[in-house]
Amino acid sequence: MNKLLIIAILILFNSYVNAQKVKESFHPEKPFKQRTDTTIIGNEIHWIFQSKPNAFVTQEYQDGEKLYKYKFRDSELRVGTINFELTFDKMNFQDSIGFEPDVFTMNFLRLEGFNEQTEELQFFLTVNKPDTDWAFPIYLFVNLNGTSRFELPTFEDDY
Repeated sequence: MNKLLIIAILILFNSYVNAQKVKESFHPEKPFKQRTDTTIIGNEIHWIFQSKPNAFVTQEYQDGEKLYKYKFRDSELRVGTINFELTFDKMNFQDSIGFEPDVFTMNFLRLEGFNEQTEELQFFLTVNKPDTDWAFPIYLFVNLNGTSRFELPTFEDDY
């Protein structure tokens, strides 16, 4: 009798697990690659902002019997010339900021400009937690000699 009860419970549990519906979505929907090419002071320069293959920050929500999985694509920024190629992702900044890599992504916002005196390209990036207002702004500087550095700007609250 006990064996039959255990078997019945296992069958019911198995059917419940299999009946749970999972809705999975990706943000952005498809992998992406944005390339920009330019010439600065006679140097051909390119930068590529792209999603990293099979790298996601996943958020899960349960609503009744439906499980929602939102997968935010992780990304990287590649900057290069004929002499060098540098790749940056959120882990380049993790030690300085101290965020949880499993829940934060990196976004490339724009090229801020080029400083002719220091021969540096200045990019503006953020490391942020998707669907929240938690974000760390980053100024990334890439020198034409292949070196890089970054700064974390500070902002004062207006309230």
